[in-house]
Amino acid sequence: MGARMSQTTRRSILKFTVLTAFATGALAVGKTRPALSNERALLPGPKFFVKGIYQQPVENMAVWKGRGVNTIFTMNHGADLEEWTNEATKSGLHIVREPAGINDDYLIVDHAAFDKDIANPNLLALALMDEPSNLKPGSAGITYDGVAVPPEEVDTVARGWSAAGKPLWINHVGNHINNVYLEALMGDYADSPYIDWVSHDCYPIAGGSDLIIDLDDYTSTPQGHAIDRLSVWSDGRPQFSFVGLTQYDGSLGRKTKPGEFRVQAWSSIIHGAVGIIYFSFKFSPEFSYDATPLDLQKELRVFHSQIDSIEDILMDKQKGGRRASTVMQSIRGGNAESDTSLPYPFEASSTRTEEGEYKIILNLSDEAAELSYAPWGLSKVRFEAYQCKRGYLPADFSQA
Repeated sequence: MGARMSQTTRRSILKFTVLTAFATGALAVGKTRPALSNERALLPGPKFFVKGIYQQPVENMAVWKGRGVNTIFTMNHGADLEEWTNEATKSGLHIVREPAGINDDYLIVDHAAFDKDIANPNLLALALMDEPSNLKPGSAGITYDGVAVPPEEVDTVARGWSAAGKPLWINHVGNHINNVYLEALMGDYADSPYIDWVSHDCYPIAGGSDLIIDLDDYTSTPQGHAIDRLSVWSDGRPQFSFVGLTQYDGSLGRKTKPGEFRVQAWSSIIHGAVGIIYFSFKFSPEFSYDATPLDLQKELRVFHSQIDSIEDILMDKQKGGRRASTVMQSIRGGNAESDTSLPYPFEASSTRTEEGEYKIILNLSDEAAELSYAPWGLSKVRFEAYQCKRGYLPADFSQA
């Protein structure tokens, strides 16, 4: 990647970029980052909307397939690579995981095993190290020297894998992305010239934090903000968003309600996600890979059916990734006539299709609210708490 600019200079540039982008009130989704002259071009996103599950053992794969999931992300601890891969394939799941032939530092040590593994057509992408900005043991803070895997080490690994021709996927800590004091570091991870697909994880309900936050002069879910920030820093690379399904720590947070799941999932889609990845672990008081409550199992099936019905609108089936769309940010005290935002508690996206502009509108509030927005012909349209409505015409939104 060459010599890095000073952290102070880089932070100033990133801060200016973020403020400039968000000052417009709307972000274009689906840009393509130009590759460096000495590197391969970054690969496009998937041609289908990814409904993913994180780290499940072989005995759970058919269960998740039955819930409508189409992709499994990374192997569970202690799994046998061949058995796990064969079962995922048998269950009809696409695979995103670490490749064979690497050591504990993710460097390729067995090129024959690596090459054989990546030839698997069911291997959708290669997973890099998870949450590299976590603190390394003994570190005093989240700095370039204090993180588990600094950006330049991630780049070293990614560069070695990139010639394989598979997309490279990495997941980041969502709270670090949304931390204004970590913009330089997280932006440095995001703009790697070798990593094609980017992900983040935010679990506000299970973590005991706010479901709706104000950042960069607008209001959204933690997922919505993280996607927008990563989009700016990575120049629009395909993004995935984690959504938690469980109260993973019995001493912290609480269970996620169906409406709270719904607002995180649809906010992710509005802001441009090419896929949602579910986190279903429970760590205490006893461990389980899948502690998904029954009400969320039902909500998942409804959500997946809704996604299936609009996948051709969301996804570019020829080139891959999301179709270009415009995000309408939610502004407290906003102007109901603005062409770049909606008054809180509403956010939305608009995608141009042959049939017209397809709109997805979400109520971010836990209370019912009415939306009037003249440019879209909407007058006092009622939305229930966390309700999402979709359609082309005003009549599509007047329905319950």
